[in-house]
Amino acid sequence: MTETEYFLNKQITIYLMVLKISPNLKGYSYLKSGTLKIIDDLTKKRNVNNRLYCELSQEYNVEKELIDRAMRHAIEVSVKRDGIEDFEKYSHFEFSSPKPTPREVLCVMAERLRMDLNNYNASKQQSSHNQTNT
Repeated sequence: MTETEYFLNKQITIYLMVLKISPNLKGYSYLKSGTLKIIDDLTKKRNVNNRLYCELSQEYNVEKELIDRAMRHAIEVSVKRDGIEDFEKYSHFEFSSPKPTPREVLCVMAERLRMDLNNYNASKQQSSHNQTNT
């Protein structure tokens, strides 16, 4: 696992914890994998239901409908535990409704992670630049 992959995995785990989505829910794994796939290929944001769900169904060997249902259930759990509100406060991103769709959660988390990754890479460059100048 590369340093970038480790960073992204750590950050997405933190975001899912802030959303109060626990790892024992099936939707947890699907949200995590789906978000990472969107970060790798931004065109998947536009075609979540067909393209992304197909990839996830092949990866986990389950039907697309079950993936969507599991993510919706995880989001419902998050709503009941006020995880959506906590995520909005923590990330400074807002969802369009109090109960967002799986697509919106995936896209918002992916966008937030892309910003985090850009900041992380910039801080790494800054620290390596400072080390070479001392």
